[in-house]
Amino acid sequence: MSQQDQNGRALSREWAAARIIVIGGVVVAIAAVLYFGWIKPTWLTKPQASPEVQRAQEEAQAELQLCSTGLKTAQSFGIVPPYGKLARPLIQKTDVTRRYACFAQTPATKYVVAVDLVCRNLTDSRCVSLYSVSQADGTVLYQRQN
Repeated sequence: MSQQDQNGRALSREWAAARIIVIGGVVVAIAAVLYFGWIKPTWLTKPQASPEVQRAQEEAQAELQLCSTGLKTAQSFGIVPPYGKLARPLIQKTDVTRRYACFAQTPATKYVVAVDLVCRNLTDSRCVSLYSVSQADGTVLYQRQN
């Protein structure tokens, strides 16, 4: 057997291995596209929350937006320092319809920011009207005139 025949056989084995690797890679890529593109494995999809949980999340988001808008208004009036933050994102209902109390704080003091909800668009600052700002000890710093 000649050296050329041995080299030819080795070369054909290398080409066969290369074809197997390329074809195998294409098959794996197609399988991955099919699996992740159409089948959607359960570990990749978020579980759907129940309607009650979704409504509670929406309400919490609305409360946070309401309090954030009230705090920003109080800061723009110069009543609460610019570094003031919400103490907690939850609101407290008051005796007056559509008036809510939010709690803010700085490192030095705590505030109760009362706001009136004028309309339902919480992203519009005109829908949240600042009613009063008081310190936690009851000292009134601002109160809107009726």
